Amino acid sequence: MDTQSPESSAATSAATSAPAALADLIAARLVSHEMIGDPARLGSEAAALRVLCGLVAGPVWRIEPFHYAFRVGPEDLGGALEAEPPEARAAALEAALQGALGADAVWVSATDLAEDDAGPLEQPLVVLRAQAEALADALAVAAPELQAVVNARIAVETARLTAEAAPGGALAARLDAIEARQAEIQAGLAAQAEATAALAALGPLLETVLRRLDAQADVLHAHIAREDMVAGRLAELAALAGAPSAFQETVGVTLAEVLARLDAQAEAGPVRVPQFS
Repeated sequence: MDTQSPESSAATSAATSAPAALADLIAARLVSHEMIGDPARLGSEAAALRVLCGLVAGPVWRIEPFHYAFRVGPEDLGGALEAEPPEARAAALEAALQGALGADAVWVSATDLAEDDAGPLEQPLVVLRAQAEALADALAVAAPELQAVVNARIAVETARLTAEAAPGGALAARLDAIEARQAEIQAGLAAQAEATAALAALGPLLETVLRRLDAQADVLHAHIAREDMVAGRLAELAALAGAPSAFQETVGVTLAEVLARLDAQAEAGPVRVPQFS
């Protein structure tokens, strides 16, 4: 018969389906226990974290909202855990947390720590452990009331990216691709700058060409005007050629005037013809 309470069953199920960040923290041997809180009973996550940081001396890793992991040591609970055996520390810490936050508000359970002889860790986990040791060293020399809450997902991803930044890693290849693309963009900008300078140099030449085109346009307009005048005269001549009777009448009048002048000169006296020697 299963004597586990619903709350304990929920905590065990959550621990079994722990996120990958918690699994990496466990593999790096950075946590020994986890706390899962009930948002409906806790209300403010900040208040719950404040109580937890007051009871746990080391860094608290935030897996997700109301889900935290930490390493329990003899110095926790103000040193009260030193007298407790390791298997009883989870219950003692849970009782203290429920006393401060409310009954059935939180559950504390032990995680399965990796064995020391489990073999070498993967490179990202080595980086994660180094980061944790640096954080612990910083807290050791800090003020007693100072505590650290670390976003586990960001810490694990940072460690993984840092490990991949090694020569030949995926991140290094990605950075090389980004740098190559940046070089292409810079080359394109340089070529564009050269083209802009060339266009600026062509400006005065283009102005000269435009002035010459304007002058040629004026000459062309003058030629067109003259051609229009000639076309008009030709049109007049064509109109005269199309009316021969009017042309003959004009010529007749002109001949009559000439004959009248000759008759007048004959009556005035003989016409002297100049002689040339």
